[in-house]
Amino acid sequence: MKTWKHTTIGPHIDLLSGYAFKSNKYSSNENDVMLLRGDNIVQGQLRWDGVKRWSVLEVDGLSRYELKEGDIVLAMDRTWVKAGLKCARLTAEDLPCLLVQRVARMRGSDDLEIEFLYHTLLTHRFTEYVKGVQTETAIPHISTRQIREFPIHLPPLPEQQKIAAILSTWDRAIELTEKLIAAKQKRKQALMQQLLTGKVRLPDFDEEWSLRKAGDLFNARSMKKHPNEPVLSVTQDQGVVRRDELDRKISMDETTTGTYKLVEPEDFVISLRSFQGGLEMSRLRGIVSPAYHVIRPKVKLDSEYFRHFFKSAEFIGRLAVAIIGIRDGKQIAFDDFSFLNFRFPPVEEQSEIGRVLTLAENEIELLQKKLASLQSQKRGLMQQLLTGKVRVNVDQETEAG
Repeated sequence: MKTWKHTTIGPHIDLLSGYAFKSNKYSSNENDVMLLRGDNIVQGQLRWDGVKRWSVLEVDGLSRYELKEGDIVLAMDRTWVKAGLKCARLTAEDLPCLLVQRVARMRGSDDLEIEFLYHTLLTHRFTEYVKGVQTETAIPHISTRQIREFPIHLPPLPEQQKIAAILSTWDRAIELTEKLIAAKQKRKQALMQQLLTGKVRLPDFDEEWSLRKAGDLFNARSMKKHPNEPVLSVTQDQGVVRRDELDRKISMDETTTGTYKLVEPEDFVISLRSFQGGLEMSRLRGIVSPAYHVIRPKVKLDSEYFRHFFKSAEFIGRLAVAIIGIRDGKQIAFDDFSFLNFRFPPVEEQSEIGRVLTLAENEIELLQKKLASLQSQKRGLMQQLLTGKVRVNVDQETEAG
């Protein structure tokens, strides 16, 4: 890495830790100045719910703690949590605010581009450094000295600026895709609210919906003694999946799988957390814990329609009311479910509603795959560019994707 300097970030940054504001003088007046605490910093962004404030009449002498757009902030307590590094940049929407103790504010210098610094702090290398140096106390902590001592490969300023521009191009593409996903998810929620309740009818459907009990539509199944089938897990975020394909390890006694219940494609599973996330439809054949209830339609209906209905806010809310008093981790009885009344559209209308909602779902999944690809590309670029393994042409333009 000829012309790259091996140094630490300390001599090249303007670093400041916050002021010890007295909590008994916090203000609840929305016209007062926000205080940026470590709790306000999450991965790559700031959150202001529950923000503490300081009276505008008490800010004399605190100008050095005023934050600016573009400032990098790092939580010094619990700097790294399972969700990731608590590091972010200030935007215009985050201002005005003041820096509180145990939060570090960083700015660049004449020989360190602020965008280059920010991307460097987001690397796996900095995360591992933090995890290695933060104190092993009740509240893990990193000091300003330890921040300054982080080793860095520092290219010439024009190369820093080019690297930062390339990575920022990917950031903008990622941000745009995230916004598209959020908009599509909001649209799908609106469609579910309208179509699954009958508030809005699709064209060419005007037949009245009937009212049916869940027990008249579904049977409980308890087919056991299939120990050779793959064990399935029921998750709120991924649906019904093979347990051996989960990222997280789940301990189980394999000698008891003969008591597990058989699940076949288009069966629904009532899990221990269905009162939070609804019922899951399986597309797989396998077995699940006997703590779950497996149900199958006993009349003609559209499974895709009910897959969406059982994940809707209306259904989850009604199920939660029906099982009030049952605590998290307790089994939900089939009877609790079977007494629920459902509005039951004609099957043809169910199929069309299911098709519309599945199309909306597929659009979201395509964008999520694009987002994962962009994030993977950016990680690869960071590994290559921020280490000098690949050098950039400062005169060449770059596009994301």
